[in-house]
Amino acid sequence: MRALLFLILFSTHAAAHERLVDFVPHPGASVPGSLAFREARLGDFYGRTPLVLVLGYEGCINLCGTTLDGVSYALRTAGLAPGRDYTALFVSVDPRDEKAPHLARAGWHFLTGAASAARVAQTVGFEYYYDADSGEYAHPAGFVVLTPDGEVARYFEGVRYDADELRATLAGAGRGETQSTFERVLLLCFHDPLGGRHTPAVMMALRLMIATLLAGLGFLAWRYLR
Repeated sequence: MRALLFLILFSTHAAAHERLVDFVPHPGASVPGSLAFREARLGDFYGRTPLVLVLGYEGCINLCGTTLDGVSYALRTAGLAPGRDYTALFVSVDPRDEKAPHLARAGWHFLTGAASAARVAQTVGFEYYYDADSGEYAHPAGFVVLTPDGEVARYFEGVRYDADELRATLAGAGRGETQSTFERVLLLCFHDPLGGRHTPAVMMALRLMIATLLAGLGFLAWRYLR
């Protein structure tokens, strides 16, 4: 019995001290264009197209490469062109990348500067940490779409993404549209992180739930004001 109690207490203690690795949504948050990296200011990429933002580090041999492959494939499948429909940024959170040779990938801009990257991560809610034992960074998989002015428009999590959703999101972000926290929570409930897809039935259910919520708020306002 004492051994069981010890295991329960130990598990609870470990869970309480486990560091968060996830996207914490900050829809509509504005990423400062004044942040300077070794290669350019972030604001140098603002004002033209929506931005596809991937945070990670160039020494990540597994997750970051898989994420970049997934994003690039979705963008190509959607028929979108870099510079015309979007600007793709990979921002490294690792100070070691500031002195390392850059990765090369067609259509992508790689930015290094850990201090500025930490500010970007904090603004968009990219929770990560450095694990000294392994010498690697623990971080979530996915990317963020920003409006041309640098506001958080939408989160895509996982490593595979639906091309139609990405095309629609970039079109909306180009018009300055951002995703609400309510919409994100509903989408996460039905999101397949491997398939990266929300089915048409789910999207219809999402629209109905939003309409029902608005109708309920309207009814309450009518009851209160009459």
